[in-house]
Amino acid sequence: MRKLVLILKLLPFLAFMNAHALAATPVKAVVSAPAVSNVLLEMNGNIYPQDSFPGACKDLFKGVKCQEASYGHYHVESVREENGEVYSKCAFSGPEGDQVLEQSWEKNGHVRKAIIENRALGKKSELEVINGKVFYSVTDKEGVVKKSEEKLEENLVVPSTVMAYVRPFFPSLMKGEDVQLNVAVLDRKESFHFNMKRERVEKGLDGEDILVMKMEPANFVIKALINPMYFYVKPKTGEMFAFEGRSSLRRKVDGQYKEMDVRAAYQYKVNAYSEQASAQKSSCSTGDFKLNNMKCDIKGETNEIKTSVQN
Repeated sequence: MRKLVLILKLLPFLAFMNAHALAATPVKAVVSAPAVSNVLLEMNGNIYPQDSFPGACKDLFKGVKCQEASYGHYHVESVREENGEVYSKCAFSGPEGDQVLEQSWEKNGHVRKAIIENRALGKKSELEVINGKVFYSVTDKEGVVKKSEEKLEENLVVPSTVMAYVRPFFPSLMKGEDVQLNVAVLDRKESFHFNMKRERVEKGLDGEDILVMKMEPANFVIKALINPMYFYVKPKTGEMFAFEGRSSLRRKVDGQYKEMDVRAAYQYKVNAYSEQASAQKSSCSTGDFKLNNMKCDIKGETNEIKTSVQN
């Protein structure tokens, strides 16, 4: 029973995964952002609870912007520091203001340090990788500190580094191969294994391919307790524009913050990753999905790939 409780409590920290994670009323003890050397990513997002999703936004997952008022917001900024690490600051806010602020430091998708400050829970959770070990520290609203450690696995991620780790595997995902992730849940002071795979490739309203990636626990017992999460990506650029699943943002019900499943859409102000992807030349024969003048079509749920040169 205790294990099931721990499993259920990991849910709110996995979204986003909604790719990276924003702010309003200041969260306590926020670490100052380092000096900007190279802006890689800046994006905003709108968050809609699944159980009250506006019917007028039915084409959200086809890339159509939803004009309805959202329940919450999401903001991400990522910069490359002089030592080559990528620093990301991600914040979730709801009707009451800022709720979750997440900061992470990673290089080539491998997380070195992360801090999550959760105003709803009154907790500050930290992770740091040192000499092949992962050290966790959680401080509750009473100031009590609890710590733990575990052996580092190379595929370790936190919510704000999921896309950074997965991005190089897009060609493999397009071919139908799975990608394994070890997701650190800082509040629980431990990590859990997840699989990400290509669920399907569909068309947006503009005819552009959309890669839908599904992420779920590797353990079949945990899988029965947690709904999958879905990431909607434009494979030509690697740009994730929508997410569906459990959110780090909570909803206040009867004075308490409750977990919720959401649908979220993202708008980019800066996306250096997209520019880098567009500059690359790739071949369908090697499983890559980009193109320039090369178009790769994947048919249905098979791995059949057809290539045609675009004039």
